[in-house]
Amino acid sequence: MIILIVFHVLVHCLLVQVEANCKTGCSLALASYYVRRGSNLTYISTIFNKPIPEIIIYNPHVSNPDEIDAGTRIDVPFTCDCLNGEFLGHTFDYFTQFGDTYDTVASNTYANLTTEDWVRRVNVYDYTRIPDHVTINVTVNCSCGDRHVSRDYGLFSTYPIRSGEDLSVIAAEANVSVELIRRYNPGVDFTAGSGLVFVPAKDQTGNFPPLKTR
Repeated sequence: MIILIVFHVLVHCLLVQVEANCKTGCSLALASYYVRRGSNLTYISTIFNKPIPEIIIYNPHVSNPDEIDAGTRIDVPFTCDCLNGEFLGHTFDYFTQFGDTYDTVASNTYANLTTEDWVRRVNVYDYTRIPDHVTINVTVNCSCGDRHVSRDYGLFSTYPIRSGEDLSVIAAEANVSVELIRRYNPGVDFTAGSGLVFVPAKDQTGNFPPLKTR
């Protein structure tokens, strides 16, 4: 009971810092996962709790699930939930391994789709001594679109910016305009080489699905 109370207090403290409010989520969002050397779809499937066939649907360029080029990105589908009526996100269950820290889980395991601070705040374990082989929460933000920007885009990827990437690079990769991405991400510094942005994404048919009325 005490652990649950502490957890809810931590979540509340985190949520008051998030500006956006929500009433409902959407059934599909994508996580743009940067593949590190040695990773394969079996590993990615495990940490995102998503069957490999469901991941393959959004990654037609992957011919061999056990051999993925390091330095490429994999789009991982997940549900975008309205968490506590405060913000859009999804909480994944991660089973800790020896040597894990909140920082390595955020930056390495989940490839900067979240942050150390974010992971730390939604868990009850002290950051200096995370137990091995326990389940922790890993929350990733997401977007369901914005009718005030455009009704032409209803699927979005949570995209961690990497060093060397800027607005033009991201826009070219997504095949949308620079201005569109800027409007979906007001206030973001695209020259920082880090941080998260929401980018319009294509569905399994290769098209941009329109925004659904929620």
